[in-house]
Amino acid sequence: MAMAAIPLVMMAVSTAVSVYSSVRQGQAQSSALKAQQQQQRQREEQLRTRALQDEAARREELASNLSTIEAIRAGRGLSQGSPTALVIRDDLTNDAMDDMRVSRLNILNGAESARQSAEQSGKAASNALTTGYLGAGKSLLDFGASMAGGMSGGSSLSAFNKIPRSGTGER
Repeated sequence: MAMAAIPLVMMAVSTAVSVYSSVRQGQAQSSALKAQQQQQRQREEQLRTRALQDEAARREELASNLSTIEAIRAGRGLSQGSPTALVIRDDLTNDAMDDMRVSRLNILNGAESARQSAEQSGKAASNALTTGYLGAGKSLLDFGASMAGGMSGGSSLSAFNKIPRSGTGER
């Protein structure tokens, strides 16, 4: 009888190792993906901050350029309210504002991409954990099926085949 128990013990140990391994693998993958998600969130924040800083720098440059033009015109004795001065100021302002919008949108598109990547990493982390637990459950079910098959003297499916099906009258 002791010799017959050895294979059973070895199967149980093998199943336990498989269960532990599946769970730990899922946890490790989940942890790595969560770390990746955190990095992507930080990247998103960095890009959003960069967009604000870029816009502030461009506004400062625009103000400096306008001041320079006004100083040059004043030094030459030209009016700041003349139609030419207004057209120059409007053109410079419009061009600078267009550049600001394009730059900001480009940077914010990168931030949105980082946000979406972070979201995908978070979902993948959850899936990895679930996959680990499902692998562990499969190992336990396989062990249970082997035990049920061994007790009935047949294959592991023989225990499944003996389960009565409701409504069919079959066994």
